[in-house]
Amino acid sequence: MPNIDLKFYIAVFLRRLPYFLVIATLVAAVGVTLAAILPPTWRSSASMLVEPQQIPGELAESTVAVDPYEQAQIIEQRIMTRDNLLDLADRIGLYADEDPPLPALAIIGDMRNRIEFIGFEPDVTVERDIPGATIIGVAFAAPTAEFAVKGANEMVNLVLQENVRLRTDRAGDTSSFFQAEVERLGAEIERQSARIAEMKTANVDALPDSLDARRAQQQVEQERMLALEREEAALRNQRATVVWVFERTGRSATVEFSPEEEELEALKSELRQQRAIYAPTSPPIRLLETRIAALEGLVEDQRSSRATPDADGNVAPVLSDLDVELAPIDARLGFIQEEKALIEATFAELDASIQATPANEMLLAGLERELANLEGQYEAARANLGQAAIGERIEVLSKGERFSLIEQPTEPTAPDSPNRVLIASAGVVGGALLGLGFIVLLETLNRSIRRPAEIAERLGAQPFATIPYIRTRAERRWKRGVIAGVLLGIVVAIPLGLLAVHTFVQPLDSLLMGLEEQPPELAPAASSAPAAGPAPAASPAPAAEPAPAAEPAPDPDPEP
Repeated sequence: MPNIDLKFYIAVFLRRLPYFLVIATLVAAVGVTLAAILPPTWRSSASMLVEPQQIPGELAESTVAVDPYEQAQIIEQRIMTRDNLLDLADRIGLYADEDPPLPALAIIGDMRNRIEFIGFEPDVTVERDIPGATIIGVAFAAPTAEFAVKGANEMVNLVLQENVRLRTDRAGDTSSFFQAEVERLGAEIERQSARIAEMKTANVDALPDSLDARRAQQQVEQERMLALEREEAALRNQRATVVWVFERTGRSATVEFSPEEEELEALKSELRQQRAIYAPTSPPIRLLETRIAALEGLVEDQRSSRATPDADGNVAPVLSDLDVELAPIDARLGFIQEEKALIEATFAELDASIQATPANEMLLAGLERELANLEGQYEAARANLGQAAIGERIEVLSKGERFSLIEQPTEPTAPDSPNRVLIASAGVVGGALLGLGFIVLLETLNRSIRRPAEIAERLGAQPFATIPYIRTRAERRWKRGVIAGVLLGIVVAIPLGLLAVHTFVQPLDSLLMGLEEQPPELAPAASSAPAAGPAPAASPAPAAEPAPAAEPAPDPDPEP
């Protein structure tokens, strides 16, 4: 390890001492002045506990499921809005004595610097699922203790009010949404029911619920048709038989005769027999013909007396026995024809309605399915509305999750900042370090020869003797006076200048806060100074080397 020439370095430091004193005094003066004139800042804080829901979730659950940190961040953003900050500043009265009044932008910026939210961001080092109490807080910094505690109280009130409003608004919005949903679904159900009723009314004869009845009615009509057809066939056979008998016998087989008609028929039969025996002009034949003519007149009178007049008083023509016997048969046949036509029309209507039933069934099923879907949604919405109403009631009564104050703001007894000892110490230590750094930089960049060893190293030969620059007493006195004047000027000018800026231009605390808020600008990278090249190689020493001269100590007060 090479020997370190402490004497040389001390001499160099003493030679550069004026630079050290100027820089150290300058920085120390700034630090001490700032520590002395920076106004005190008083800070008051409060703590709040996030309480869980007071009613068990199994019995009634709140509809506001918001993470406490999310609530806190939402509340923070609401409080830090322009209007809220200006209103908060007016209530505190922090800027009431400002003359001239501060602009709104300056007030907003200063208020944001004074407000602090504690614990509003989740701790990333702690797992969220681990049970435990959640504690948040607020703090307010002000130039006086009264303003600090007043601002902290206002902040606590704002946080608690915003917490209640946030939860009640969300619960109310949820309840209003489901109320509107219930009304909408109720109206939809009414419209759908009206469409179903209209469809059933328009297709009352072709609905699926009456399909079995219509098919049964169709079967009954078919059976009636078959029965009428059988009856019609039987009546037609009966009519043909009656006509055939009448054509063969001249009388009806089913009509009953009066005694005169029976006697007339007997005389006619006897006349036919007598004509086979006697001549047509014989007395027995004439007698029978006379009797037959008399009876025919009598029978005709009897039939005329049985004839019924019509509505106009006209007597209907006398019907023959065949007409009398065929009349009910023909009337029944006519009725059967009318019944068959009616049955055919009914059957056609039933068949058309049965054919249209599948399409109506599909349409009705779709309408009823949509109605059932709406009713399911309606019931679900009603259930959700009931739960939302309970949740809203829980929030209105403050029985849900809420922020509660556990530590009220108190008036501080000592200012929170600035730390004057730390600022002054930092100024003194920083000035000393900066002065030493400047000396090291100067000596690093200085390539001049200052020691006999450097002469031997550069030239490769040992000098016989070295004589430093010797100043006169007047030069030394003038130099010391200049250094003392500069130091005195720094000690006096720096505090006075900072005090003037703080008093007449802008308070130093707000100026420093403004500088902290400005984004740092990227400065171009300074090129490092080129490293000095290696020392030239020493020339070979002469054969007869004289003894080295004694190396004098460097002048402690040379020309810089």
